[in-house]
Amino acid sequence: MTAALRSRLPSLRRFVTTLRNHFDNILTFIKRPLTNAVGEGINRLLKILKNRASGFRGLEPFADLIFLTIGDLDILDLDILAQIPSDLRTL
Repeated sequence: MTAALRSRLPSLRRFVTTLRNHFDNILTFIKRPLTNAVGEGINRLLKILKNRASGFRGLEPFADLIFLTIGDLDILDLDILAQIPSDLRTL
């Protein structure tokens, strides 16, 4: 990285600077390949459950429905589609 920063190529220097600025995040992604897509997928499931739970009068029954439906969902498992109940899948 030091040799690349000493070079006179501005694009290479900009790349190394960007790499240094985001180095911790890059290592975290390599260790755990989680993306924003997993969070968005869970949010989508929660919206579906919210529509399904429209008759509930309080937060506790809604929380119970969430835990019953996706409570055992392991977000670190790369085969997350297999864990989603079949009636909530769109794929």
